[in-house]
Amino acid sequence: MARLLTWNDALGLNALEVVNGPNVRNSGSNTAQDGSEQVYAGVGGVWTFRLGLPISQRRAARHVRGLLDALDGGVNAMRFTVYDRDMMSPAEAGIVGGSHCDWHGVGIQNWSNGMSWSNGAGWKTTAPTVQVVADAAANTGIIRLEDKFWGHRLGYGDQIGFFPFHFGMYRIVEVLEPGVYRVKYRLRKAIQAGDYATLHPVIVLRPTSKDSANAPGQVPGYTDGGSIILTEVIDPFVRQHFTD
Repeated sequence: MARLLTWNDALGLNALEVVNGPNVRNSGSNTAQDGSEQVYAGVGGVWTFRLGLPISQRRAARHVRGLLDALDGGVNAMRFTVYDRDMMSPAEAGIVGGSHCDWHGVGIQNWSNGMSWSNGAGWKTTAPTVQVVADAAANTGIIRLEDKFWGHRLGYGDQIGFFPFHFGMYRIVEVLEPGVYRVKYRLRKAIQAGDYATLHPVIVLRPTSKDSANAPGQVPGYTDGGSIILTEVIDPFVRQHFTD
């Protein structure tokens, strides 16, 4: 059985780009005699990303090359949390007092008794989660969220995921009514009322080919950057074929 690894967020990226994946089937267009055109795309659309790797040294460089070797050209895969540089601000996400700062400037929160951790630090403020309010079957594309925080504030281009036990990233492509959205791509796994939606989706990726995720080259003083191409492994396939 193939192995499921985890990308270390601390390694950082200098680019995250959606590119055309290898697994879209039966897409194209039909042209009628009057010149009108009908574009279509069949089942099989998955996310494919180009990850830009920054220049690195020492432990970080060793970690990157070790992880890429472990992926073994697509034999194994890795969990990857998609952080959106253009994610909604704290104020847009419904955080009180966050109207003049980004997520790095919201500040820390102590425990309910006013005490911090033993090192003097408090809890870091992150984007809140919201509950799903209606069941949705796998391979469908309409979701419904509760009216709390950002649940009724999503718009075109916002990206979300679900938990618990759900691998997939979904981009809002239509607001049908407040809290009801059409997403790209179709749900990889069924969701139920009481599940949670998050602005930090977790997806499983693997190299598109043996040559799409090679370790960066070394030059005097540092390891060069570069980029790797990884494609999504959908949730049911992960659970069937991969293990920690």
